[in-house]
Order: sequence, then structure tokens, then C-alpha cells
Amino acid sequence: MKVVRLLEYGGQLVFNDVATPTIARDEILVQVKSTAVNHLDLVEASGTARQILPIDLPWIPGHEFSGLVEQIGSDVAAYAPGDAVFGTSGMGAYAEYLAVKPAVIARKPSNLSFEEAASVPVASQTAWQGIFTHGHLEKGQTILIHGGAGAVGAYAVQLASHAGATVIATASGDDEAYLTSIGASRVIDYRAAQFEKVLREKVDVVFDLIGGDTQQRSFLVLKEGGHLVAATQPVSQEETARHRVSGAMMRLAPSADGLGRIARLLEEGTIRPDVATVYALRDAARAWKDIAGNRRRPHGKIVLRVA
Repeated sequence: MKVVRLLEYGGQLVFNDVATPTIARDEILVQVKSTAVNHLDLVEASGTARQILPIDLPWIPGHEFSGLVEQIGSDVAAYAPGDAVFGTSGMGAYAEYLAVKPAVIARKPSNLSFEEAASVPVASQTAWQGIFTHGHLEKGQTILIHGGAGAVGAYAVQLASHAGATVIATASGDDEAYLTSIGASRVIDYRAAQFEKVLREKVDVVFDLIGGDTQQRSFLVLKEGGHLVAATQPVSQEETARHRVSGAMMRLAPSADGLGRIARLLEEGTIRPDVATVYALRDAARAWKDIAGNRRRPHGKIVLRVA
């Protein structure tokens, strides 16, 4: 099968052939239709975080996908060949075929293309778990989402709004119309104002997708007993104690049940995906240059079309 691989840390992506995976009794072989590009792929490939994000070289990137069930193991009962699915993978989705367990996939929403579906699993589940599992967001509360126009942030805005929360997002001023259209009650231009100086009332939850000084200043706007959830760096437990709040860094824990709930919201049109650009699998290196570049890109994920 055709795959994109990395042969050495910091090296160039290569497009070549490897053997098609064989599946265990509890696995599914998926013919991958599309996969999405995440910043995590680039971080892992660089080797700068190899102590906490090690990879085995040669390495096939890719943490989310959509496709068709090609074959099922003898212990798999929930799926059959031909079923359209989407989900997450530890790695390896930049390939024509992928072996996965049913616990990390769900049926593809019928109203989404394979390209759209491939863009969903990582960002949407990160958002869901960040605001609900870790942030304990409830109807009537107020949440501040840093980086609201990014892939994860956009799902967080939509999900929080659907849950009946008041949503405040920090982003570029250019993103205000977009964020308002998907459910934000207020957008603070981080380049024009410091959020802690313009917020008049404190918030119940902060979902931090930026880190650094932004995270530090977030303690100033949290209600006592509130929750600070970070996706990019650890949260200071000294600061959480001092401000009488809870704080934690989250890591995505993929779930078939959780992705199934998200699939239903997508089918209902309650939330929507956002794909910026689609590249062919063989052009993965170009896609990586695109996501790593500093130029202004459209909203949404970069997707690779595999088949």
C-alpha cells in the first residue's frame, strides 16, 4: 500500500510502499479515504518533544481518518465490510489502509464527505472533553475560550453554545464574524486588548488553547471554584491553590461513545466541520509547509485525500 513516512527525526516526508497491515481478532482494517493534518504530527516528527512524544522510526504520521471498513476480525460484531467510519489512530493514518480497534471509531455522519469527516475526530473530541469532562461546563455558565478560531476552539465554541453556556472567545479581530456565526457571544481581539482588563465579570471555565502568559493571566478572570483546562501546557498547582480554582492539563482520550455523540450532532446540523484545504496524500509535505507557515490561512483543518 502507498504511505507517507518519516525516516528520521527532522527529515523529509517520503511517499512509498509498505505492506498492508494484518489485523488481529479484535481489529478492523479500514480503507482510508482521507486523513487530516495536525500540529501534533509536526511536533512528533521534529523530535523536539521525543521524551514525552516518542515515535518509532520509520514512522507513518496521522492521528485521524475517515474511510470504509475493508475487513473485520473474528471478534468484531458491530461493523461489517463496506461501512463508512471515522475515528482516531495512535498514528499511521497517512496510508491507504489502517488497522484500528472499534473503541476509537464511529459511523461516519451521512451528511459529511470523507474529507469533512476526517477533519473531525481529534479537534471535536478534544473540545468535548476539555469543556465538559474536565471543565464541567453546565447550562447557564460562562466560558472563556482562548484560541477560539482554531480547530479545537471552534468546536468548543459550538459545543458550549449548544449546551446553553455564554461563550466568550479570544482571537484575532478578523475572526469575530466567524466566531459569532458559530455561537460566540463575545469576541475579544487579543491584539487590541488584554482580556483580563476588559472582562467585567468573572467566568466559570477557561479553556486554554494558547498557553504561556495567556494561561497565567487567566487566573485573574476565574470565579472561585472555577476550572482552568489547558491543552498545551501544564497548569501551575500553586496558582490554582492561590486563586481557589481547579486546573489541569488534558490529553485526548478517544472514545467511540463520545465520537458517536458528536456524529449525531453533526448529522443534526447542530455543529459543523470546517475544512480549509485538501491535498493529495502524495503532497503531504506541501500540506506540512502550509500548516507550519505563518501566512494567514482560511479557517479549518488541512486534509489529505488518500483515495
